[in-house]
Amino acid sequence: MRAWIVAAAMAFAAHGAWAAQAPVAYRLTPVVDHGALTALAVEMRFSGDADGVTDLELPSSWAEGEKLWRLISGLTVDGAQLDQGGEAVRVLRHRPRARVTVRYEIKVTGEADPGRDHLKGEPVVRPGWFMAHGEGVFAAPAGRQGEPATFAWGARPKDWTLVSDLDHLAGRTGKVAEIIDSVVVGGTQVAPVDTTVDAAPLRVAVIGKWPATPQAVADMAAKIMTAENALWRDTARPFLITVTPLGGAEGGGYSSTGTGKGDAFAVEATTNVDLTQNPHFLAHEYMHSWIPNQVGGLPLEDEARDYWFSEGFTDFYATRVLLASGIWSLEDYAARYNEVLTRYDGSTARNFTADQVMAVFWTNQDAQQSPYDRGRLLALSWDRAVRDASGGRLSLDEVMRRQRDAVRAGMKGYGAALFPGMLRAVAPSLDAAPLIERHVIRGETVRLEPGAFGACLALTDKQVAVFDRGFDGAKSGQTGIISGVDPAGPAYAAGLRDGMKRLGREGGKEGDSRVPIGYRVAGPDGAPRLISYLPAGKATYDLQEVSVRPGLSGEQRAACVADLSGR
Repeated sequence: MRAWIVAAAMAFAAHGAWAAQAPVAYRLTPVVDHGALTALAVEMRFSGDADGVTDLELPSSWAEGEKLWRLISGLTVDGAQLDQGGEAVRVLRHRPRARVTVRYEIKVTGEADPGRDHLKGEPVVRPGWFMAHGEGVFAAPAGRQGEPATFAWGARPKDWTLVSDLDHLAGRTGKVAEIIDSVVVGGTQVAPVDTTVDAAPLRVAVIGKWPATPQAVADMAAKIMTAENALWRDTARPFLITVTPLGGAEGGGYSSTGTGKGDAFAVEATTNVDLTQNPHFLAHEYMHSWIPNQVGGLPLEDEARDYWFSEGFTDFYATRVLLASGIWSLEDYAARYNEVLTRYDGSTARNFTADQVMAVFWTNQDAQQSPYDRGRLLALSWDRAVRDASGGRLSLDEVMRRQRDAVRAGMKGYGAALFPGMLRAVAPSLDAAPLIERHVIRGETVRLEPGAFGACLALTDKQVAVFDRGFDGAKSGQTGIISGVDPAGPAYAAGLRDGMKRLGREGGKEGDSRVPIGYRVAGPDGAPRLISYLPAGKATYDLQEVSVRPGLSGEQRAACVADLSGR
């Protein structure tokens, strides 16, 4: 039942001969059989290399996904001889500058919708919908990232809606790198919501049912995007937000992940996540439109070593924008920093060296979070230092905008490496290198100075108990069975035992031993019960805590918001 695909391919072939420097042309077609999606069909056409040998780079490793080429099937080539011996790279032999057509499919994966452990680098192809990042779908001729490219959808199955940030290329030529750095979604229940941000189109495409309507998500996103464009003094441009479901919401708790693209970001989350109640998530992902790519990008190897800059600074600015836009109050702002400080000060990875972080980055949650929190706190400190050094005339915003402008003008170097020089250019008395060495490389604790938040927020020091769940939370969450209960820990004392069925979680605040946490469980008799306790260990640690100074007048509060917003 694929006659319509063949017809589409023949029409595409009959388009005519290409010029010698024709763009690399991509076409993506959902393959639907008897109403169900069975695969995504990719077709790409290009001129082979002048020496008669072209290396074809297949999707390989990206995000947590490894060997993504293994998901490709039915690879065929017209106009060249395919060397079948490769994996991530296939060798094509042909006449010099021959017209080459490559076709392959990515079939339905797994037997269920993706769960919380889904590796976002891997395409999701389900019978009723799909979502994929370009990095996991599109191959490319080696060395062509900067060359012209086009994108088109193939035949659209009946009642299916297809959406991508590549739709922004309609009627014009982009680059191969833009095709790779993309997101594609489609399904029978996709109903895009269209609005504008400073006259530029914003599209929100949602699959599944969520607490917030697509229109509410679009409204919140538009407010955030307007504020971030103003921060960077950039004009708005067409943008896409995709929201696709992860399974597991029925077990309690929630999970969400976001991936920023040049003109889009993709959200994958359990369907109990209300994006309008977590604006920091949206603000963080949109901020990736500038950080890191427009300020120098990330290295190709061990990119997580630079996450203190790319992710930590992004977190710092997301918080700043939410305050500046009025979405957050001073109290909201202080509460977020208290979450960060509680997590950071109590983290088992707080004093990991950079090498130790990298060694366990993809398997240790505390290690993954560590660069984010270190970078955010360092950005806060440097922001105050720039203000003090300039007599209040400048802030970290000036440093970042100058770095953005320098990169646009052709400056070479990765973002984290460029930052110290740009900081000195704005504030000659400031040297970032010693702090990077101490806190990023050697892992010494970042301690905020009393004036880090200006005159608005007070810092106090406390001693609190370490967070101790008292059992193996990760394994229990995966298996649904309580395991690893420590007989000397708080969970055991409250009545939790190995072998109980985990029905869900209630309350609690990850990393904060002062907030009661509860688990709904079923014992051998099957009767459900709720076991609540303070997840407090026996050891303690020093915690910095933020509070809004009492008695501020309306005028003083406005001045505080302006100060902390970088105005």
